[in-house]
Amino acid sequence: MERAKEDAMERVRQIEMTVAAAPPTPEAEERWQQRVDVLTAWLLHQWEREQREAA
Repeated sequence: MERAKEDAMERVRQIEMTVAAAPPTPEAEERWQQRVDVLTAWLLHQWEREQREAA
């Protein structure tokens, strides 16, 4: 998915909302790293399971 190059604005009934990327923070970086770690562990587990089944 490609991140929007510009902020997006949309009118929903009488409400205007703007969506923009937030500036990076240490907390956000930590959450992304946790997601990467969990996904990596899951992928490794799946690969190991498939290797056992193929043996």
